[in-house]
Amino acid sequence: MSEPQIPSVLQNALRVLEAVGEAGPAGTDAAEIEGRTGLHRRSIYRHLSSLKSLGMVSDATRPAHYRLGPSIAALAQNASDQREFLRRARLFCEELSGRTHEPVHVTVLDQGTAVTVASASADSEISKKSPPIVLGSRRPLHASASGKVFLAFNPSALEAYRVRPLETFTPHTIATMEQLYTECLEVRNRGYALDRQELLLGVTCVAVPVHGINGRAVGTLAVSTKNPVMSASRRRELLRALLPAAQEFTGAIGGSTP
Repeated sequence: MSEPQIPSVLQNALRVLEAVGEAGPAGTDAAEIEGRTGLHRRSIYRHLSSLKSLGMVSDATRPAHYRLGPSIAALAQNASDQREFLRRARLFCEELSGRTHEPVHVTVLDQGTAVTVASASADSEISKKSPPIVLGSRRPLHASASGKVFLAFNPSALEAYRVRPLETFTPHTIATMEQLYTECLEVRNRGYALDRQELLLGVTCVAVPVHGINGRAVGTLAVSTKNPVMSASRRRELLRALLPAAQEFTGAIGGSTP
């Protein structure tokens, strides 16, 4: 597959942005940018104007000098937050897998699916009988415990799901929006979601939400087991480990439980 062609105007704008960033907090002027990039002065001013309107470049304290703007700081903060989320996700997976003796994974919502971003499996006979958890694997929202958490605690995601066909994977898969709405209401009320062989026969799962700053579910902690039925006692046992961990995870990333 051939590499995508990046428009020259975008390449040049990035070169200007890099030159501004390399100058540091004191900022730089068009002449210095010209020397760093080799671009024509008029082109540099056009790019600076566009970058300023996007908040990616701002005026420095010295006249006619430019430095990185607030939008870049926000992007950097988001990248830092994402790294911290993934770091904590791995830690919680490892700790919970050791406690439950089951594979544990963390998912996030992406393009209408629940995507695994961290996982851990305990070295136990129980864990060896459970399905493998693959990083980057995607699960349909209506047919997975993690997915139902995202639908239940993110109203906009549930509304957007109305236009999707509810694909059937097993005889236990939710097949209508009426069933899905009812299920999501139950998930919100009890604070966790179940997968009762809805994606794979012989596999059951329980998932709990990790909340962001506005109470929306930004992630899930989930345990999958290779059992056709998860007993009530085993479910309670897993939830005793999952729910406090999810609350701690929520607090660690500055979130709040609705």
